[in-house]
Amino acid sequence: MQSSAIIGLWKQGGVFVIRKDKVRFSDGSVKTHVRVVKSYRPGPGMTPKQATLKSFGYLEDQTDRGAFLGEVEAFDEAQRQQARQKQIVFSVPADRRNADAFNRKQGYGYRYLESIYEALGIRAFLDCVTFKGEYRLADVFEFLTFKRLLTPSSKRETMQEIRQFYNKNYDFSLADAYRAMDKFGEVSIELQKHLNERIKALIGRDQSYAFYDVTNYYFETDFAGKKGDLQQKGVSKEHQLSPIVQLGLFMDSNQLPIAMSLFPGNTSDSVTIQPVMKEIKANYGLGRLVVVADKGLNSQSNIDYIVGEGDGYVVSQVLRGPKGSRYREMVLDPEGYVGNNEYKYKLFEEEYESKTTAKKKIVRKRKVLIYWSQEESDYAKKKRGEKIERAEKQLRNNAYGISHRADEYVTTQNIIKATGEVSDQELQKLDYEKIQEEERLDGYFCIITSELGYTAQKIREVYHGLWRIEESFRITKSDLQTRPIFVRTQEHIKAHFVICYTALLMARLMQYHMGEQAISVDRIKEALNACMCVSPDGNAVLLDEVGGKLAFKEITTKKGEVIETLAYSDGIDQIAEDYRAIQDAFGVSFDYAASTRESFNKYLKSIKFKPKKSNK
Repeated sequence: MQSSAIIGLWKQGGVFVIRKDKVRFSDGSVKTHVRVVKSYRPGPGMTPKQATLKSFGYLEDQTDRGAFLGEVEAFDEAQRQQARQKQIVFSVPADRRNADAFNRKQGYGYRYLESIYEALGIRAFLDCVTFKGEYRLADVFEFLTFKRLLTPSSKRETMQEIRQFYNKNYDFSLADAYRAMDKFGEVSIELQKHLNERIKALIGRDQSYAFYDVTNYYFETDFAGKKGDLQQKGVSKEHQLSPIVQLGLFMDSNQLPIAMSLFPGNTSDSVTIQPVMKEIKANYGLGRLVVVADKGLNSQSNIDYIVGEGDGYVVSQVLRGPKGSRYREMVLDPEGYVGNNEYKYKLFEEEYESKTTAKKKIVRKRKVLIYWSQEESDYAKKKRGEKIERAEKQLRNNAYGISHRADEYVTTQNIIKATGEVSDQELQKLDYEKIQEEERLDGYFCIITSELGYTAQKIREVYHGLWRIEESFRITKSDLQTRPIFVRTQEHIKAHFVICYTALLMARLMQYHMGEQAISVDRIKEALNACMCVSPDGNAVLLDEVGGKLAFKEITTKKGEVIETLAYSDGIDQIAEDYRAIQDAFGVSFDYAASTRESFNKYLKSIKFKPKKSNK
């Protein structure tokens, strides 16, 4: 008979029973095995189970059976007493190995994501998709989405951690996951439409304006796909030589994604907005949109299309180069500016010709905001100074090629100024004329809008909200590790992105739910990943510390910016504080070091996503 080692006391009790089981041996003899067990439910609605707290051996082997049974009853009563004092004792066989399944640490932080997943109705949507398999599409999508947000990696490595979640018994293989992804790719658009309807029902779409931007993601391969495929060689925003895929993203004023669209990697940014707008207007039941975009999407064709569809726009206008000549004279003319040495602007209306759907020209009006900021001017000078310094260094040593765009301030000539003769050897030098021309425009910006009722402040406020969508792109590339892309088939690529899109939406919904206490996606991940537990006897649940990272003191600058100092914040644990903020947002609280499984499961079940309706 194995010996046992008592290892601890934990909160809350259970049902204790003295069991006397008849055991028949091979020689025909029968003995009574006596033990004290605890009855428990592994989970809500599950069949009760029993865990042995202590085995006392066989009654027939005892010389003093009365004393033996008295010892058993005393132990049983001690357990009951401790239970009444909200303490329990459990034992673990001394010869158990540390690789035993009972020692497996599992995460329970996913439950907060699961509550959002449930509110979005994704499981019900996927359960309606026609699919022949012995596993549920919703289980695969759920697991891949949670992992993409919590601990992103390749699909292969993700599947190696399929046992990581507490109370989740996923039963599908890597091959099953890839097969399911074929379906996810097929229903990507329909799933996004479903998510949009759920957002409208849960929160409401703030359609006062919508942000749009384009970025690209690179593949973990050297070769592009066949013509028409998504993976194509193009201009990478991360200067990658690998094939890329373009992604256009619309986001509402609550920072919640509306829809995404994929384009081949060799598609120009400027030609993506029209098909995306046409699609979301037709499929998502959205009203009039005011599209906010940067200068990369500002083309006459796009402007004409947007206003032709009855929508509006707020877009930035390039001021440098040939494309910036339209407003350059007005920018440099000091007349008409309002402001001071730190910030000044001029705002005016203008008429411009626009093509209708019938390709007839009509005259429309728009507002133009030109402004200058000393802070932005200093920043532009600093960036240019770094490029010039690199260019000068490389021209001096002539050891390697110009890089990191430093070559834009280098000019090549083969004319000897002193004699006017043509030299056989090309000479490189700094282009001082270009440097001086650019310096004249440092700190100046131009924004144009169809919204004639917008003030200068409103135009800047709306346009500068565009940083939120840029932040979303950073989240997908860093926190969600959307790239490099390892999958190859077109449906798998679509599936990969709809999984990442859903993970981004869930992260944004959690931030929205947290309101003023919202934290970064990185800190959300950190807090939820710290939620680890182990159930050593199948009944008690031991919880790891949700913490381990000291917070730094924060101060608020005169401009209202919150920055961290170099000093610790009086022993406050950042992860613990973040987790407490998450619990507060969901209206739950649980900070015990351990619990019975039944009580812990009850806590997890109580986590519900009930966001407030948008008041916009």
